[in-house]
Order: sequence, then C-alpha cells, then structure tokens
Amino acid sequence: MRVSLHLSTAAMLVALAPAPGMAQGSTTEADTREVQAYRLTMPKMKQLNDFLVDANRQREADPARQQLLKKRQEVEALSAKDQLTQAEQARLAQLEREISDAEVEEEDAQPNMDQSLSEMAARMSADPRIAGALKRAGLAPREAATLQLAFIQAALTAGLLEAGTIQEIPKEVNGANVKFLQDHKAEIAALKGLGSQERG
Repeated sequence: MRVSLHLSTAAMLVALAPAPGMAQGSTTEADTREVQAYRLTMPKMKQLNDFLVDANRQREADPARQQLLKKRQEVEALSAKDQLTQAEQARLAQLEREISDAEVEEEDAQPNMDQSLSEMAARMSADPRIAGALKRAGLAPREAATLQLAFIQAALTAGLLEAGTIQEIPKEVNGANVKFLQDHKAEIAALKGLGSQERG
C-alpha cells in the first residue's frame, strides 16, 4: 500500500496502512518501536505541515506537472465536444495514453510502506525538492518519515474510534498520540497541509 509524501494530495490519509514492521518488506522491529515511541506535538505538526505545503507547492510548479495539467485540460475540452473529428479522436487517445503513463510514473515515484525508515529518509534526501522543503521546515529526513508514520497511525486509529469501528486503542498504537489528535482536532484541521486530510 502506497503512502504519498504530500498529505495535501488527497491520497495520504485515504490510503492508510499500519506502521513499519506491521507490513512485509525491509521494515524492522526497531522501526516499529521508533514510530510507536514518537510523540506528536503541535510544534512538530506545524513543521510537518510547513514541509508538506512547501513540497506540494514545488510539485505543482514542476514543469512536468504543469504539462500534465495542460494535457488534462485539453482532454476535458475535447471530451466536452459533441462530435470529434478523426484528428481530434486520435489526439484524445494520444493524450489519454500520455496522462496514464505520467500517472503511473508519478505513483511509482512515491515511497511505499514496505520501506524501512532509513530507506524512506534516503529517498527523501535524494530528491532536491523534498530535501529543500525539509530543511526549510527544520526537519531531518528520518524524523520526517517517523513523524508522518506516527501521525498516520494515530489518525487512522482516531478515525476508527470516532466511527465506532474499534472500541479501544490497539496495543501497538501510541495512545498518547491518538489522544493528542483527538484533543487538537480543530488546530490540526486549521493547518493548510494537514487539515483537509484530517477532515477526510
């Protein structure tokens, strides 16, 4: 199951998964303990928010991303026509193929939950845009990975509790982090990068 680095891209908390060590792959028991031990605080949530907003802004400004958006707009315009010429039909098919290929490439670039914290940190460090956003937010790559996963785990648990799907916090989840999210729900909802995901 994939997890996007950008909480503001609707996929982040929708595609939730367990913390490292609970999935197959190169995660370790030490990673699991590290995520479980991490304590969420509002200053850290604000740093995570700043990083995510910055990284997403850079992603949206990327020339390849801009080109993809233009192609989607062209597809929308062509699809709105009642009738297409043969040339327009060919152009539409070509655009749809190019968009599909770009989306697959974008998905493949995302880190996955099977990665260890060290692998996630290395991947973030290797991307100049992500590394720059982390530096500006004052977060080290490994802490950013740990913080995101601790947030995901606590947010998923808080959501399941609120929905009545579960009645108590699982022993592998940091209960203090769940309580923190419950107690600071309004403050987190107000954060641009995190709020929309916390609501949905």
